[in-house]
Amino acid sequence: MTYMFKKITDMKVFTILATIAITITSCNCQKKATDSSGVATNSSEVKNAVINNKTQSTVPTIYYEANTRGFFMAVKVENQLLYTSKERDFKAYSSEMKISDADWKEISALANAVDLEKVKDMKWPTEKRYYDGAPHANIIFESKGVKYPANGFDHGYPPVEVEKLVNKILSLVQDK
Repeated sequence: MTYMFKKITDMKVFTILATIAITITSCNCQKKATDSSGVATNSSEVKNAVINNKTQSTVPTIYYEANTRGFFMAVKVENQLLYTSKERDFKAYSSEMKISDADWKEISALANAVDLEKVKDMKWPTEKRYYDGAPHANIIFESKGVKYPANGFDHGYPPVEVEKLVNKILSLVQDK
């Protein structure tokens, strides 16, 4: 009986020691990962990081689509280029146009003013698309590999948050 009791006690001690060893090891791994994460430690590194972050602010890629039974338009704005297609099942955009520096500066300012996290919550001002009064439209922003889609709205009547941006992009498409 005492042999059995000693064996159970030894197993408990072994289990407790093993648990402590695993816990300490995993804590050290997390500490090493945190220490080597590249966090700036002195003030010059912090200043450089802030400057680089400001200079690297990029304009998100913008996708705009509008469609109804007899109408389709797809637009992509990226890196000072405007791509368009009027074919529903397109594999590649059918045309490409360089955006002027002045227009790109305006588009950049308007796009960077949009809060990407709130794009999905934008409210549409009209509901004409429900009775074929307007084509259904949608805008999607893509930044750093993450897509931020809107809920959809009437073509020609975008939500207030993106109205100037959409109108600017559509004016470039019409000028083309």
